[in-house]
Amino acid sequence: MPRERGRARAPRSGAAGPRPGSASDLKRVRSSDPARGAAQPTAALERRRASRSLWQACETLLSASADPRELGRALETLRVAFGCDGVALHARGPTGTIEPWCARGRWQTRPGDLRGCVSMPLLSNGERLGTLDLLGRPGQHWTPAQLGLIRTASGALGAALGARFELERLRHQPGRDPATGLPDDRAFTARLTEELSRARRHGLPIAVAYVELDHFAALRERYGPEVADGALAEASLVLKLALRDSDILARLSAGRFAALLPETQSTPAVRCADRLRRRLEDHRFARVGRVSATAAVATSPRDGLETVELLEAVGRALAVARKSGRRRVSASAPLHLQ
Repeated sequence: MPRERGRARAPRSGAAGPRPGSASDLKRVRSSDPARGAAQPTAALERRRASRSLWQACETLLSASADPRELGRALETLRVAFGCDGVALHARGPTGTIEPWCARGRWQTRPGDLRGCVSMPLLSNGERLGTLDLLGRPGQHWTPAQLGLIRTASGALGAALGARFELERLRHQPGRDPATGLPDDRAFTARLTEELSRARRHGLPIAVAYVELDHFAALRERYGPEVADGALAEASLVLKLALRDSDILARLSAGRFAALLPETQSTPAVRCADRLRRRLEDHRFARVGRVSATAAVATSPRDGLETVELLEAVGRALAVARKSGRRRVSASAPLHLQ
């Protein structure tokens, strides 16, 4: 029997759950109320404020350019939220060493400085990509709630940095889209053919999802090709962090992305596509702001056994979603030839 999505080759639990340490982990923390009742309204307010600032920093890292001004504002908000003296973000530089990237407040120390410092490594796939340092005021003590939130933030920031570095490294390689670093149309089709062959041999399902930024041509005309390509790069990071490590994300054309979901049946595939669409709509793109998205899915063997059949099926489903008003997910219906 085929295994449900999330139980097969997936590092996370649940069909709709994000990978551990992803930016969406921090978003869940941001939307939760950590207070233990009405007796601690101030603590709850401070934690929510700190959580929002951490999410803002994470979202800034997902920006294609990671504007230093935006990142600086996010770190300043973080410093104020925790009431600390300074905060600094270090990241791996061109030489491979960890270097200061952005800092706010009095974050540098001197001999005899007795302020408490929290330093969290930023990791991606076990590789250290940077650190997040928070320097407290004299006599300041970090609460368990604050330390837990900082640990969550370090996982989310590490995942965002890892995705940025990986796509930047791949951007100029053959078979890669230069705007995003993702596999291009031809590379995706070749990988889909391989995965379909494997799925047929083992009797496993496989799904393809299309996710499209709505009205991308108008966006490109309004803001110009440079800003449009930046939005594509941001979208690729947002989508990549929402998928399993075993899933394959590609950019096909214009504002359309494709996700290859091995060992995934129709219902989990629809849930996954809707999650991807919502992640894009929740993200605030640099220079562009909010962008809506439309998605579609097709699965094999239900919608076809060959590459051309499956791609035509998901293409038809996307056309239906567009004609139905966009901002939704459409699942392909098998063709019944007379």
